Amino acid sequence: MQIPDDLFSLKGKNIVVIGGAGGIGRGLAQGFVTYGAQVAIADINVDSMESAVAEIREATGQKVFSYSVMTGRDQEKNVEEILEGAVQDLERVHVLVNAQGFNIKSAATEFPLEDWDKLFNVNVRGVMLCCKHFAKHMVEQGGGKIINMSSIRGQRGALGGNLGYCATKGSIDMITKQLAVELASKNVQVNALGPIITITPMTEATIAREPQRYERVLANIPMGRMGTVSDLIGPAVFLASPASDFVTGTILYPDGGTMAFV
Repeated sequence: MQIPDDLFSLKGKNIVVIGGAGGIGRGLAQGFVTYGAQVAIADINVDSMESAVAEIREATGQKVFSYSVMTGRDQEKNVEEILEGAVQDLERVHVLVNAQGFNIKSAATEFPLEDWDKLFNVNVRGVMLCCKHFAKHMVEQGGGKIINMSSIRGQRGALGGNLGYCATKGSIDMITKQLAVELASKNVQVNALGPIITITPMTEATIAREPQRYERVLANIPMGRMGTVSDLIGPAVFLASPASDFVTGTILYPDGGTMAFV
């Protein structure tokens, strides 16, 4: 048996990271560039996106393309425009990474419908639309890969206030699995990452406000620490590379052993 020596290489791969200006998305984008990919990012926060592009260019010396994200009634049109821009800049998209998402906390019995809709609009509807249009492009070009950002909270409950977030991540898990089944014969692999809480500027601020809450979370992580963005780069590179060509419909958990323990 001849074993390829480039199984984990991203050279020649074009990757679009939605939510690429955030802590996780930004780190993944830089990781992909480091391993040889050409990357484009899209984000709703234009200032953060420009900062991410500059940061990645400074760290790697590589050009990064960028596109603005919108929500609301023109959301689908915006996704189509992002895809068109990516195809124009990159010619083809080999990998889509859906790293967009946020949380609004509320007691389950008091959850404002407006906040519920905001969460689902970004965390679920936005992901679905990106999957829909980028998957069509991938089918037409003969294959591709989609990586969705889920969470262990797609399968495990959280401390109070996280009903909306958990519901959206459960939705992402099933979008991932169903797309994987439907697209398997088209040579498009669809998988997700389901990390434990990951240290980013946003989560650091939350931990500072609620230290006791996160001590309880930490107690359920067998490896004894919370995740970092660096912990996600290896699994993401695997799912984006030829090494995962026979892997689809999987939720990969970089969680320090939490899913095995809780």
